[in-house]
Amino acid sequence: MKRIGPTLFGVLLGVVLLGEASPRQANGQQEISTEKLLVALRILNTQEYVYMDKNGRFADRGQILAFLRPTGLLSKSPIDLENPKPYELSITTTSDGMHYQIALQRPSDMNDESTYCKPAVFSDERGVIFLGQAIYCDAAPR
Repeated sequence: MKRIGPTLFGVLLGVVLLGEASPRQANGQQEISTEKLLVALRILNTQEYVYMDKNGRFADRGQILAFLRPTGLLSKSPIDLENPKPYELSITTTSDGMHYQIALQRPSDMNDESTYCKPAVFSDERGVIFLGQAIYCDAAPR
């Protein structure tokens, strides 16, 4: 009976420490690593070309997400592409469907430096992925 108190205390302390070790935003959302952003963009770039091969044009955001749902690739992405909170996914396609731009970035609150100093990733039909960050911020982690 005397061991229950220290055991419960140890378990509680462990839970608290694990909670502190995982990076979170102030609003409770999990932070997304740069590597996860890059992997998600690689998936999107590749699937844009699969979509182009089947449809003769590149897909906008709604089209590519609808295209990926039945394939199971949405679940293979390291982030939820349909709701990548705290990031936003935008895919812009030209009217003829021959060009696209993808941006996975955090919305900025100019009163909160922690929102605008987070990395963003960008790409287009060339397939080159760019890692960007607002000026005056420390270099993005690799």
